[in-house]
Amino acid sequence: MSKRLSPKIINWLKVNVPGRPWKEVFELFKKEFPDFAWSVDAMKNACYQRNIRNGILVSPESKKYWFKKGHSVHNEKPLGSEFKMKGYVMVKVKMDGSRYEKWKPKQVHIWEQHNGPLPKGYIITFIDGDKSNLNINNLACIKKSVNGAMNIKSLRSESPELFKARVAQIELDQKIKRITKNLGSD
Repeated sequence: MSKRLSPKIINWLKVNVPGRPWKEVFELFKKEFPDFAWSVDAMKNACYQRNIRNGILVSPESKKYWFKKGHSVHNEKPLGSEFKMKGYVMVKVKMDGSRYEKWKPKQVHIWEQHNGPLPKGYIITFIDGDKSNLNINNLACIKKSVNGAMNIKSLRSESPELFKARVAQIELDQKIKRITKNLGSD
């Protein structure tokens, strides 16, 4: 329930709110208008509706809890830590950088340890389709376009031979499509 504020209260707020923390303004308000039943939040809402701002974005007492440069976070995970996300195991590979630089899918990390950096436009997939089977022999580096085609056409298989044959077939289909497209443009 909103209260109608008298011009006297509105003028008092315009004079006393700018530059002061809300708690301090509220204490002063209670002294000035002791019979006016109001909460801090109600006072803040009334001021915001009338475009009266205190200009303080953060309360001064909260600054002592801010993270300071050089301090470590109490819940920072060490290198090699793991967690599951959408069925994939993520592993922490760096302490600095963004979340995407710090964490990497474990299958990518394992593959890169054996083969070097992952080429651009490629992904690491599981030959047998089992996301928990992180054996290097079960990991394959394929083009993203091939992976997309396999997913669209539901060509996943538990058989490694069938997987490799389907990847080769899709790569061949895509190469034929590129060549025929280029022939038609002459």
